[in-house]
Amino acid sequence: MGSGFSRRQFLNTSIGALVGSAVLADRGFATPPFVPPADTAASKTTIIRATKRTLDINGKAAPALGLLQPNGTQGMSCVVDELFNVRLDNELDVPTAIHWHGLHPPNNEDGVPGVTQPVIRARAADFYNFPIQPSGTHWMHSHQGLQEVQLLAAPLIVHDPENRRRDEQEIVIMLSDYSFTPPQEIFANLHKAQRPSASAMKAMSKPDANDVDYDAYLANDRTLRDPEVVKVEKGGKVRLRIINSSSGTNYFIDLGSLIGDLIATDGMPIRPVKRQRFPLAIAQRMDAVLQIPKDGGAFPLLALRELATEQTGIILATAGATVPKLPEKGSSPTGLLSLDLERELTALNPLSPRPADVNSVLNLQGNMSTYQWPINNVVFDTQDPAKEKAQVHVRYGQRAAIKFVNETPMGHPMHLHGHVFEVVAINDQRFTGALRDTILVPGKTSVTVEFEANNPGLWYVHCHILWHLAAGMAALVQYDA
Repeated sequence: MGSGFSRRQFLNTSIGALVGSAVLADRGFATPPFVPPADTAASKTTIIRATKRTLDINGKAAPALGLLQPNGTQGMSCVVDELFNVRLDNELDVPTAIHWHGLHPPNNEDGVPGVTQPVIRARAADFYNFPIQPSGTHWMHSHQGLQEVQLLAAPLIVHDPENRRRDEQEIVIMLSDYSFTPPQEIFANLHKAQRPSASAMKAMSKPDANDVDYDAYLANDRTLRDPEVVKVEKGGKVRLRIINSSSGTNYFIDLGSLIGDLIATDGMPIRPVKRQRFPLAIAQRMDAVLQIPKDGGAFPLLALRELATEQTGIILATAGATVPKLPEKGSSPTGLLSLDLERELTALNPLSPRPADVNSVLNLQGNMSTYQWPINNVVFDTQDPAKEKAQVHVRYGQRAAIKFVNETPMGHPMHLHGHVFEVVAINDQRFTGALRDTILVPGKTSVTVEFEANNPGLWYVHCHILWHLAAGMAALVQYDA
């Protein structure tokens, strides 16, 4: 994965050759300014390869998986309302299944084995063809076993042609956590660890986070020992597309000396909110617009691990700037993610006001003595999901509400497949919130969301901490005839 660029070469490279791309462009994360394709029919098939790769993590060879185009680009970028015309080649020696997180495909193309479609066998391929909706910052990842822990994930950016006139540089930042320990061993160790009983767990009031301590925390596959450095213009405008693809880590996004306008959550536009720090739970995405100072400089953008000191990130730098050396740990632990900012967010295009036709309650529970994470006392069997009964029933055209009630002291990022929902209440206090597909439900907290039942099928709703999903924190949403 070596690149031909050193920091010294970076500082000597002309800005005109690098505007809109990362200095280490072979990694394929930072995207150039959007240019509409000449062929609007979008008939060309994009090939995505599920394959093995090796990263260099702090000087050590790190085996990983990846979702790459034949030219090495990670993931893909496409245009809203065109066709998602994709051939997925499984080059692995084991089956896989890829979920298009944030898109609203037909149910049989959603990529959940045993729920929406079969696995893709080793050395086989599958084809996808559906209208691309909605626009925004999304991502793709495995839904087979624990492959997501091995970084089988990539950006999925859907551009809106109406935004093509914006004079801004686009930069994609994909956050992940990495362990040299095989995921099956990590999961087995979680089951073996001595923990409180279920009753003691329920009575606990101490906040909790981070079931797993990872060996490295990555931004675009790199740690802060050798961060990605992205060339930016003095006085230029930058649009960050940040994706938390971690399997078990929430972050605070810290913009350092810069102030950002948060303009989208999970790809969906919101009324801009100015901040220097933002919470970003697992599987969530955020778009923020920054203004680079006219006098230039180097600007670290950090992701701070929740309730810990570890950090990762990238550096924006103008021509001639001195790139600082950054530590992999901060001076003091961060706190827990909360919903304080969530209460301030408002969708630009909220759902039309109407009462919910159907209301469901999903109680998020934990039995830490056996490392099981049930919903409504049901431990979902991800190995044999066909035997599971749906806990949420809707009919096409209904407005559906789901109230997540977290009985545990640990936050759970809950994701609904195939739909976008509006956050409408926190602890039963109503408000008109952001549109999302993943919402953090902090410990001992309830969050209510509503969605339009407009995409028939059988859909997953689950915790996006992969260890919790594998240990049963999932349910099914079923459209009834």
